[in-house]
Amino acid sequence: MTQTEKEKMIAGQFYFAQDTELVASRKEARRQMKKINAQEDDQLRQQLVQEVFGTSGNHLYVEPNITFDYGFNIHVGENFYCNFNNIFLDTCPIIIGDNVMFGPNVQLYTATHPLEPVKRNSGLEYGKPIQIGDNAWFGGGVVILPGVTLGDNVVVGSGSVVTKSFGDNVVLGGNPARVIKKITENEPSNPLDGLRAKIDHIDDQLLELLTKRLQIVGDVAQYKAEHKLPILNKGREEEILARLVPSNDAALTPFLKENFEQILRLSKEYQAKIIKDPHHEK
Repeated sequence: MTQTEKEKMIAGQFYFAQDTELVASRKEARRQMKKINAQEDDQLRQQLVQEVFGTSGNHLYVEPNITFDYGFNIHVGENFYCNFNNIFLDTCPIIIGDNVMFGPNVQLYTATHPLEPVKRNSGLEYGKPIQIGDNAWFGGGVVILPGVTLGDNVVVGSGSVVTKSFGDNVVLGGNPARVIKKITENEPSNPLDGLRAKIDHIDDQLLELLTKRLQIVGDVAQYKAEHKLPILNKGREEEILARLVPSNDAALTPFLKENFEQILRLSKEYQAKIIKDPHHEK
């Protein structure tokens, strides 16, 4: 028996998105979204959401605005809480367990496209389902990519992008998300773990920024090589240190100065490696 484009879509196969039935379903979804997002009464909004979702528990709370492709591919359990401006691209099923909380601007994407440009330009699309276990908590701005499965008791930090699946009892953070810590039932609160998690998050940001900085340093080295300019520009270094190192914090100033001096030293070494300057002193 020949499959409809809708059946192919839900099964994660290639399908034609401009199929008449699917176009009509998306138009109906937009009509329902307008009703849901305009409804000021919480109870009536809940009823409208339950009518649109594929399945749901008896208790859920959805703040406006919520956005979805179809609605019928979204399945949520009991006690689902959805904060402002959540997005569900539900070309494939999105299955969410009990006692799940989403912060604002959470985005779940099952939709994807072929990598090959000929297939992509032909209008063929496909998706991969997303499954979230019980007792999940997603911070604001979390993005879940196609095909991800998360176990029970998973916490995802704000702004994280989850690109692969993880099991139970983990805290995830970063882009791409990784395990920050494991959750032990009824574990005592340890402030040190929280502080270390914050440091890990900052380290992830530093890595990204330092990588970008070195890439630009490489461009500077190329320019200097082409124009036969020296690597060391003492005036430029003094200007950087004066701008970045505070002079009003006696405790932090020497450590910050040393950090930036190290960054500048390594930048010169990286330039020398690119230019292959035999006179450069490391």
